[in-house]
Amino acid sequence: MATLASSSSTVLFSASSSNLLPFSHPSTSRLSFSSSLHPASSSLSISPTFLPYTSSTSANFATHAAFSVTASAADKKKVLIVNTNSGGHAVIGFYFAKELLAAGHAVTIFTVGEQGSDKMKKPPFNRFSEIVSAGGRTVWGDPAEVGSIVGGEVFDAVLDNNGKDLETVRPVIDWAKSSGAKQFLFISSAGIYKPTDEPPHVEGDVVNANAGHVEVEKYIEETFGSWAVFRPQYMIGSGNNKDCEEWFFDRIVRDRPVPIPGSGLQLSNIAHVRDLSSMLTLAVEKPEAANHSIFNCVSDRAVTLDGIAKLCAQAAGRPVNIVHYDPKAVGVDAKKAFPFRTYHFYAEPRAAKTKLGWQSTTNLPEDLKERFEEYVKIGRDKKPIKFELDDKILEALKVPVPV
Repeated sequence: MATLASSSSTVLFSASSSNLLPFSHPSTSRLSFSSSLHPASSSLSISPTFLPYTSSTSANFATHAAFSVTASAADKKKVLIVNTNSGGHAVIGFYFAKELLAAGHAVTIFTVGEQGSDKMKKPPFNRFSEIVSAGGRTVWGDPAEVGSIVGGEVFDAVLDNNGKDLETVRPVIDWAKSSGAKQFLFISSAGIYKPTDEPPHVEGDVVNANAGHVEVEKYIEETFGSWAVFRPQYMIGSGNNKDCEEWFFDRIVRDRPVPIPGSGLQLSNIAHVRDLSSMLTLAVEKPEAANHSIFNCVSDRAVTLDGIAKLCAQAAGRPVNIVHYDPKAVGVDAKKAFPFRTYHFYAEPRAAKTKLGWQSTTNLPEDLKERFEEYVKIGRDKKPIKFELDDKILEALKVPVPV
């Protein structure tokens, strides 16, 4: 009998002596052995194959059938995702659920609110059938009543992708702890970092102590033995219902100037949501590596504000006319007139790379092409859109607007 051991599993295989090849002929023995180790899924596959062999003492030709042994080094987990019902973060839970299910884990996605509400008619909620068809469970309700809604079920890991303050998240944390959950994950925000003169933001940088997310992070650390916090920035991906790249497409396809506050050289970070979900999945599958950690849940490249506009135009196959302005000089609130922060807002995913072995797959030029195809598919390029703030900015700059 032969034994193959990995760090967390042992695989045994055996064969009777009558079926083994004559190893007294090392120069002509035909035992083929192949193995593969897949770190992402912690699975080990072994495929020894007995191939045709011709004995030097016999003219008989014997063919021995191949066999394979597959072992999983990671237990399949039961995961509960408490998902927000609006905003850009909603798509994180959707992608995370699908990735977990594809990896063989059991998933319940608990969405805040009512299943029949108008919000559920929008992406990504109107695509939840994809979760159900993959074997996942979907429920709706008030997070404060999470225990009764999930029917007393015990989960290995619980992710809160909903709350922004302790009042909202505490009931979920307390229930998860009392119900026996082994790991708690929380979607925080990179927006809690204080602006810095030394970008990018890395895990451990100073945060705004008064931010609601910070209070939640502290409570999780005090309550759970195994926990991890994720701080995303801007994201794109199919199913996202918060304007990001669409803001640029709206202007580019209508041959309107794209007004960008400041120099346009400010750095930001846009990640495809599949990167966020892959990072979360690794945390579930590697709880010891993720434990007591904060992760910037972002891509590993920055992009300038002008660069976003140029890449959106490239994806649309159109020219772009960028106009820079000073919000105070033209009398507008930049938060209302522009979808991004107007200063350097750029974090790096250093902890995820070193602790989880995570790698980014975001390819912004290609990912924006995907988003533009969906933009056209839903007919947004033909919808009437008002540009009151744009017109105010352009009028102050004396920039003509095409009729």
